[in-house]
Amino acid sequence: MKARKAILFCTAAALLAGALYAGAREDFAAANRKYEQGLYAEALPLYLEISRHSGDWQVPYNIGNCHYKLGNYLAAKVYYLKARKLRPLEPAIARNIAMTNRHFRDDASLPGPDFVTRAVWTLESKISLDALSVLLLLAVLLLNVFLFLLLTRGRSRKLLYALAFSLLVVVGLGSCHVGRIAALGRSASAVVGDAEADAQLHSGPGADNTVLFKVNPGLEVRIIDRRGDWVQVTASERIAGWIEKKRLVLI
Repeated sequence: MKARKAILFCTAAALLAGALYAGAREDFAAANRKYEQGLYAEALPLYLEISRHSGDWQVPYNIGNCHYKLGNYLAAKVYYLKARKLRPLEPAIARNIAMTNRHFRDDASLPGPDFVTRAVWTLESKISLDALSVLLLLAVLLLNVFLFLLLTRGRSRKLLYALAFSLLVVVGLGSCHVGRIAALGRSASAVVGDAEADAQLHSGPGADNTVLFKVNPGLEVRIIDRRGDWVQVTASERIAGWIEKKRLVLI
């Protein structure tokens, strides 16, 4: 009887998780309807609210679309790059970034990813962060069911195998989840976002160092190093230097 109650409880928790995921998709569909009606200014805050608790790449992608339709090209590029961070190999994101780049002066191309990085991106593109969270929750619930059965029914070979297998699944999914969350928390790239004053690349971390280049808003750069309020960045094989962090919008 106790085992049946535990299984029912875990099943209910899994259904609740599924319902929350479905609710997020309904909110996304409502925002999409606003967008399809051409109400971009009304769709934008809906997408922004969803983005607070969603790891779906389509949310920042559609935020970028709203900004682009409203003529906010710098904000559009920032959100397209955030979408690319979640789904690096999505062709639609690459096309929209290229489309947005036409509105900026600088057009430097960063080096592409190596083979290992591209392989990891391919694997990650098969499953979204939201779906990975649901799978991890289900695996934890399953682990608790087998643990409860083991404690109440005593040791058996099948239960021990099931418990060990579910533990491996939880560890594997948990490691993937933590790794992807940590990667999202790190800013490996940025966009020059200061349109009010000249943004300059210096030879070192400080305004007293030699000015190498002037860079314009909208330029995507890759972060190499950080030192206080200064960041070392590169925009291509020919453009690299230090810039004040406040001149950048971190991705």
